[in-house]
Amino acid sequence: METIDKELEIPVYSEVCSYCVHLKDLGKKRKCKAFPKGIPMDIWMGENEHTEKHPAQKNDIVFKILRA
Repeated sequence: METIDKELEIPVYSEVCSYCVHLKDLGKKRKCKAFPKGIPMDIWMGENEHTEKHPAQKNDIVFKILRA
């Protein structure tokens, strides 16, 4: 597994966010339309599928699958 922060073992890709149309920044900041200041770790790490509004959100944007 390739990681961004080796000491924290944060994966480069998220099993949730990597498949969402709202993802904007896959780099160290991990940003999306729902979380412009950074995606919460519980979502990024796949502990929350983000199909409902997250407590840290100020908007109502939730996971929407990216279609090819």
